[in-house]
Amino acid sequence: MYRSTLVIDHVVLLVPDAAASADELRERHGLGSEPGPYLPFAGTRGYNLPLKPPAYVEILGIEDRVAAGSSESGRRALACEAAGGGPLAWSVLVDDLEAVSARLGIEIFDYTIAHGDGTLRGWRAVSGPAHLPFFIDYPNNGNRLGRWQAMYDRVGHTSAPTGFTELTISGSETEMAEWLGGNDLPLRFVDGDRGLLEARIATALGEVVLR
Repeated sequence: MYRSTLVIDHVVLLVPDAAASADELRERHGLGSEPGPYLPFAGTRGYNLPLKPPAYVEILGIEDRVAAGSSESGRRALACEAAGGGPLAWSVLVDDLEAVSARLGIEIFDYTIAHGDGTLRGWRAVSGPAHLPFFIDYPNNGNRLGRWQAMYDRVGHTSAPTGFTELTISGSETEMAEWLGGNDLPLRFVDGDRGLLEARIATALGEVVLR
């Protein structure tokens, strides 16, 4: 049976003010970021904080509550906000999203957009319950890793972040293993059913905890 290789792609934080949170991470931890796109399907906009490619942190705020209320992604953001904000979601990068879709019986959400050079921008995803990660890929995306490395170089990190060292999950380790189809990701489990509680990032100045 085919088993897709899994890598933590990104962690999403939901905050009241994305610009203020981005500034705070720069000032306190030497983590640079830059503005990201508006996401019309969720009514959110924020900042991208690149780690060593392909990993990154997405810092989101709700910009359009009407749009947020009209989609599952937006409603999850509103629910996270009502619970006090913090970790909203996380994703794993896979090398065969079709296989994941077939295994779970969930259709692929396609948010790819044609680019002028014949490549695509955006992503595709397979999502399930809010407390579980979603699967993502970036088909025909040109030199995406090169673009993210260029972002890493220009955002002005002063702490040389590398990647995620650990995610703390409130939930069942067995359920997670079944959902992911087996994995060796750096996950720590605690009681509860809330999903992602915190993410730890390695930097030259020490570990940074996002919660």
